[in-house]
Amino acid sequence: MMLSAGILCMTDRTVTTTASATRSVAPDSATVAITAIGEAVSAARARERARDRASTVRTAVEAVTEARIETVDKRVTNAAATFDPETDAAFRAVEEFHARCQPGMAAAVVVEATDAGGTIDRVGYGLTESTRTEQQDAALTAAVDRARGKAERVATAEGLAVGSAQQITTKPERPGESTVVDDTWESDPAVHPAPISVTERVEVSYALVASEG
Repeated sequence: MMLSAGILCMTDRTVTTTASATRSVAPDSATVAITAIGEAVSAARARERARDRASTVRTAVEAVTEARIETVDKRVTNAAATFDPETDAAFRAVEEFHARCQPGMAAAVVVEATDAGGTIDRVGYGLTESTRTEQQDAALTAAVDRARGKAERVATAEGLAVGSAQQITTKPERPGESTVVDDTWESDPAVHPAPISVTERVEVSYALVASEG
């Protein structure tokens, strides 16, 4: 975890500080973007071939892991009209879908999908919603604790003590920081995915009270 505290200001009976905290965690989700292509002399036949290939790829992937597969795009292009140099067919149909699985299964999904005739566009690693929320909450708690610690040091120097928080505001990230670095695409699924950082920055106003000491 990384912590940092920012500039503070004092007014009558209050002190305001800013602080940030970062939590880093290994990704717990992988997304494999797959394309199934069908080519033919007619648009209908191209769509049928793309659909059949996509079905074959889905079956192959589902045989090795409990992946959640969702279609993200379907399209047909007239290759002659668009001057597509990649094909001699009159029509090209494409089905794009994402297979979401555990990071450790990404390589297996890539192998099965390509063996079944699919094309891999990219492999990404990210956080599930529950993990992202958990890490954000932890970073937020740490940032607030850091802000209070700074406020206490200032209050002690003035012969006072810190009371309850009057206001807590989350702040925009500084340049070079991001709340969640998610879905970091990797071209090679065998590469060990880097940890994902979650940063929260807060501004907190505390009441100043008489020191009991």
